[in-house]
Amino acid sequence: MKSLIFKVSAVFVAVVSVALMGAALSVYFVHPDATSEMNTPAMLNYEFEPTTGENPTWTVKRRFSIDSANPKERGTLGSYKTAYEAITKSHEDLASQMGRQKGEKVNAKVVVDQELNKFKVSQEQDVQAIADRVAMLSAEAEQKQIDVQARSDDAQAISVKTLEVREETAARRTDVLRLRHELEEARTDLFRLNEILRHDTDQLVRLELENQALEQRLQQLKE
Repeated sequence: MKSLIFKVSAVFVAVVSVALMGAALSVYFVHPDATSEMNTPAMLNYEFEPTTGENPTWTVKRRFSIDSANPKERGTLGSYKTAYEAITKSHEDLASQMGRQKGEKVNAKVVVDQELNKFKVSQEQDVQAIADRVAMLSAEAEQKQIDVQARSDDAQAISVKTLEVREETAARRTDVLRLRHELEEARTDLFRLNEILRHDTDQLVRLELENQALEQRLQQLKE
């Protein structure tokens, strides 16, 4: 019975030893490399400087500021006892800066959204004002078109009346010319009749004189 317990204990100790050895190997091979971590793209903004002496430290400096509007963020981040602590603080600082930048972007987006809403409201008001103005101008244009049409009709009527007056004037002018021509002909006929009357009057006077002379002659003969 005792030998069985010893055998089980020996097997258990061997298994535990193998497990501990595997864990140690895993920790050894999986152990992060501080130098490689310092050269990752996430750590490009940070410069790690080791100091020698009795108590060596790692100094972390920012190469540039993520926020260009705040250049004071550049400079020394701090000094730390181990490289892993320096890397951890650098990651925390990067996360803090990224969070602050994200918050600023969110705030900027809120401000932009507010300004955009104000612009939309102003634009809607402008559109409504333009629509009202267009409606008013359309009504005025329609009224002016009606007035222009009425004046056009009046002008057309005046044109027709003017044409009638012109035609009547032309007819009257034709009548005047015709009557003037007839008057000239009547004057010519009157002149010709006057000449005939004068000639006949002369003939009559001459005949009367001759008749009077004949009567005198006849009287003489009778005596």
